[in-house]
Amino acid sequence: MAEDLRLADEEPRGLAAGLDAAPLSVIWPLLGRHIAFHRRLVDLTSSVKAALLLSQSVYWTRHGRDIAQTGGWFHKTTEQWEMETGLSAKEQASAREVLRGLALLEDQRMGIPARLHFRLNVDELGMRLADRIASHAHAADWSDRVVLAELLGPSVAFHRTLAGIAGGVHAGLMLSRALHLTRLQARHRLEHWISSSAARWFEEIGLTRREQETARRDLVRTGLWEECLRGIPPSLVARIRLDCLLALLTDDASAARSLGSRIAEPDRGVAADKGSPNVESRLRQPRSLVSPKPPDQFRPIRQHGSAESAVLLMNHSTGESLQPQHTASSANPPDTEAGGELIFPEQMLPDERQAARLLLRRCGDQAQCLLDELAGRLQVRGVRLSPVAYLRGLIARAAAGSFVPELGPRVAAEREQRQKEALRRREREAEEQRLAAERATPEYQAKALAQRQKVRQMIDELKARMGTNRRP
Repeated sequence: MAEDLRLADEEPRGLAAGLDAAPLSVIWPLLGRHIAFHRRLVDLTSSVKAALLLSQSVYWTRHGRDIAQTGGWFHKTTEQWEMETGLSAKEQASAREVLRGLALLEDQRMGIPARLHFRLNVDELGMRLADRIASHAHAADWSDRVVLAELLGPSVAFHRTLAGIAGGVHAGLMLSRALHLTRLQARHRLEHWISSSAARWFEEIGLTRREQETARRDLVRTGLWEECLRGIPPSLVARIRLDCLLALLTDDASAARSLGSRIAEPDRGVAADKGSPNVESRLRQPRSLVSPKPPDQFRPIRQHGSAESAVLLMNHSTGESLQPQHTASSANPPDTEAGGELIFPEQMLPDERQAARLLLRRCGDQAQCLLDELAGRLQVRGVRLSPVAYLRGLIARAAAGSFVPELGPRVAAEREQRQKEALRRREREAEEQRLAAERATPEYQAKALAQRQKVRQMIDELKARMGTNRRP
């Protein structure tokens, strides 16, 4: 244990300092897209995964492109469902079977070539929800947000990214909710420990006791979770290990292993090695949620030089993108790293820049090129969601060797031109300051006075000669 702590303390100081400074503000931009998960749908379907698929179907039914012209049908591939919800193909099949049994979701192959389309039975869903909340059963107007909010009830932000690093949808959902509660407590300057009773988790996210135990075991195994007993009578509380979460979100495997290997103190939590070693993760996939294919290959018909060539496939499946994180725009001046190595797009917020620094640590000489490409995409409004998520996709392309800068060279050339103009302007200003300082010296003023007197004398002599020549 002492050796583990010593090794952890020997991690790069820059990482430790960045993790302890403001981890929540840095973590949030790295989370990317989220889904509005409606807890009430768990009571309706008796399945968290079916409720998750149904929640996303509700979103596409409301926001899908040309959904009215297609009669409510929208197209989704198995890969798209997995990228959006974290559900594997087997989990999707089970969830669809549950929803078909309840007559809530239809699926049918349509078009040439035949592709699987889905349609939400909005009338049946509205009647079942109205019956559950003892409301008057009538055809719900899905364009009325007030009626829809009354039927669906409060929602939980489910971050698909967390499902990948936590080991499954259940663990990702629990981690998403815990992170939200941690953020609320941080705003009120409270401790990051949150209540971890089974009854509370079931009330908030719908996981049964057995599902909670499995999810907590997965979270403890990855080093993201620690628990302890507090109070009289003692109650179970838990907190997220933000340092380990940040390391996993930035794909820093070595730091994550070191941080995850720290064993909690006896008075603080449960040791990480007390979980069952034989239980495998429910979501077998890499922790990085960026598709291994370059984003520009998702739309082979569009020319590679378009402004949307690097947008993920899920943005173009049926309609709008996933529920976006509302990020305020900023016109801050370009930021530079200490020493001036990196120049960030002016549209990025300070928290986003700090998150981008962590992602670019292992990119070496390509870091500025990737930032220039991101800046070019932001200028042409080619980034619909978070700049950090888009940058993560560019980094994945660079790691795969398929990154080809399109707009970045123009941004770099414009910056170089601005730097040259600024250098020339500084040189002119420096020369003007030097001349002004030289003119202010007594020697220069005496020399100038003597020169003026000499010129006056020459003028007087010239006038005298001209007057002599004019005499008869």
